[in-house]
Amino acid sequence: MKKLLAAVLCTAAALPQVGMAEVVNAEVGFDYGAFVGNDLSGANKSELSGSMEYAFSPQFSVQGDMALRLLDDTDLDSHAFTLHGGYHLNDATAVGLFVGRDWVENGSVDFYGAEAAGQYGLISYDGALTHVDGDGADANALTLSGAYALNDQFDLGGRFGYMDIEDTDITQLGVTAAYDLSPGLKMTGEVGVMEFDGKTSESYIGVGIKATFGQQGGTTFDRRGFVDFFPGLVGG
Repeated sequence: MKKLLAAVLCTAAALPQVGMAEVVNAEVGFDYGAFVGNDLSGANKSELSGSMEYAFSPQFSVQGDMALRLLDDTDLDSHAFTLHGGYHLNDATAVGLFVGRDWVENGSVDFYGAEAAGQYGLISYDGALTHVDGDGADANALTLSGAYALNDQFDLGGRFGYMDIEDTDITQLGVTAAYDLSPGLKMTGEVGVMEFDGKTSESYIGVGIKATFGQQGGTTFDRRGFVDFFPGLVGG
């Protein structure tokens, strides 16, 4: 992870047109999520998050994400930081690398990977391949999300996730929605299910509100990380 972080920072430092660098996009949000199944019904989470994207040129940008979480029924607090280095192939498509860390009380895990995000007509999408480096428990994950703009105010979409952690397979399927309350302010919602080793499943719900700023109405890439894979714990 340290080598990837150094590569992202060194690449950003070497980019051309540094004198034109500026903050181009930002967002801040509050989310609440909960599992509603019998086994995990007490696991719910409130999260305050923020992201900022800094462009060095029309092609290259760096994005930073921060999150502060309260795991309501566990007396545990969690926070996370992620750094993305992005390359914009055109106005509608971006690819990148990311690296970050999740903290829960006195423990932490590092994560890193590759990602892509963009828009094709009325369809927006985001995806990532993530490796989680834990204390004796590594994991690999694939996450995909997309949404279709039904009109100027309402988006309907879906989410898929798969994680392999220490011989346990976890699959996530969700339906998402977003409604623009006003320019730069939207409500979000999600319902879905997580399945563990194809044997047990837990349903979850999530709601949130997000304010966006900048050229494209929010930052390019979604939040990443180990804890963010579990929507009932992080609010989607």
